[in-house]
Amino acid sequence: MPDPDGEISNGLLRLFTDNGVSLETLRIAIESDSLHVLAVDLLLGPPGDLLSVAQVAEISGIEKGVLVRLWRALGFTDPVDQQPSFHAIDVEASIAFSGLLGSNPADVEVAVQLARVIGSALSRVAEAEILSSIGLKEINRPERRLSNLEVAERFSSYVSQTVPTVPKLLSYVWLRHLHGASKRLLMLRQQGEGVELAQFELTVGFLDLVGFTVLSQQLETEELASLVNHFDEVSHDTVTRFGGRVVKMIGDEVMFVSEDPEAAVEIAMTLQESYSQDREISEIRAGLAHGMVLAKDGDYYGPVVNLASRIVNIATPGSILVSDEVNTKLSDRRSIDSKALQPRFLKDLGYVQLYRLKRSLSK
Repeated sequence: MPDPDGEISNGLLRLFTDNGVSLETLRIAIESDSLHVLAVDLLLGPPGDLLSVAQVAEISGIEKGVLVRLWRALGFTDPVDQQPSFHAIDVEASIAFSGLLGSNPADVEVAVQLARVIGSALSRVAEAEILSSIGLKEINRPERRLSNLEVAERFSSYVSQTVPTVPKLLSYVWLRHLHGASKRLLMLRQQGEGVELAQFELTVGFLDLVGFTVLSQQLETEELASLVNHFDEVSHDTVTRFGGRVVKMIGDEVMFVSEDPEAAVEIAMTLQESYSQDREISEIRAGLAHGMVLAKDGDYYGPVVNLASRIVNIATPGSILVSDEVNTKLSDRRSIDSKALQPRFLKDLGYVQLYRLKRSLSK
């Protein structure tokens, strides 16, 4: 068979043959210099007859309109009607989703909502996974652009070494988080009757890097990526170490929650101290508020969240500002210096009493 870029390794050949790629399909890919595309397409399974959305709907028992809604909620491009584009793996997933659907229209809405959360989360996982792979992130280096065959070889190695382990890891992490979420729900139930299970009393914290926009304009791409990764790592480690949960990273900002206001304050102070001694990170500022929040799709909403977000935006570099509710919840006054500020007017919230917290020097 003609090979425009050199010899194909045994590993790459094994990837194709083990997945049922015919010699004719392989020959066409070699002649068109598209082995790298063929290698990527094998992620969805062996080549075979593709199905239309109508055919998948018939096999899975899901009404076609609902199936398209689920597909879109997962973050995938709308399928073209009558165009075969679905693989066997798509059929299996559709059958799995059919188990979440009942005769009640509300069940469909729950399934679509769940699909939206799953799609959003795993899209980030997939992109991070690809971009963090050393073998793959070097395929477009300006100093030496790899050939398509070399890209296929890199991807073959990645698939054989990494892909088989990730589903097990995802399943493990999901079960662990499901366990934690279930325990929190049971604790909420014990707080008394009349409390909505989607409502939690939490301390919400926002922490952001001061001057990040200016700093990002001064750094090379790799330096900026290293800075963001470092900020993510230190933030995640500190929040989880003190029993909090990172809700999301928003570029130069982290949002976290904690059932314990004192733990939330400790998180903010520890991060402030960590970053003040850090050569890579500029100063930080933090804003915390406490109260009832609405939990939805892994995120939190409500006036308390808005208040914490507004607070961090008016905080000066290096400061930790908290709402009156957080300050009232603090019991260990020996370790924290609390200073009341003049009431501040915050957009959509009116005048609020804030406090600046510092680690007590007499601790």
